[in-house]
Amino acid sequence: MLTMKNLSILLLLCLFLITMNVKAQELISDPQNPVSMPRTIDRTSFGIGGGFDYGGFGANILIYPQENIGLFGGVGYALAGIGYNVGAKFRIVSRKHHTDPFAMVMYGYNAAIAVKDGSQFNKLFYGPSLGIGLDLHSKKSNKGYWSFAVLAPIRGSEVNEYIDDLETNHGVAFQNELPPIAVSIGYRFVLN
Repeated sequence: MLTMKNLSILLLLCLFLITMNVKAQELISDPQNPVSMPRTIDRTSFGIGGGFDYGGFGANILIYPQENIGLFGGVGYALAGIGYNVGAKFRIVSRKHHTDPFAMVMYGYNAAIAVKDGSQFNKLFYGPSLGIGLDLHSKKSNKGYWSFAVLAPIRGSEVNEYIDDLETNHGVAFQNELPPIAVSIGYRFVLN
């Protein structure tokens, strides 16, 4: 469970990342490396991957109405059904490196209960999630990039109440607990 202290630290880190890089040049290139291409900043991308922002194992679309602030929606298979998430991504565009740190806030699926041989008990839970991560761009191509994030779901008590009900009233035995953090890994194709 995400404590108030951890949430405060995560929010402060997000604010710090958002405000770090206000002024920079528009393009970069490395004169020492002739294969390095000028950096193009994406405005729209389509991603495939796994994580809350992809709705589980799925896809999402990300649009930046402003260079550092993007809006996304994702849908995918979340082990207990179809999951979705919508949210905002706040990135710091690095003109000197091909790595962009970011923070995310989203709402959608953040817990899945999947019961083996008991799919009638499968259930998705929805709520907010926060995350931080890195977009890793290639020096040789502007057509796509990898995106990695660590996510902290903010789950209500209904998730634990449902697990307790399944154990007590339906004889379901859980072998693992829901993790307090999750990861997101995906590849993004730059559309423009």
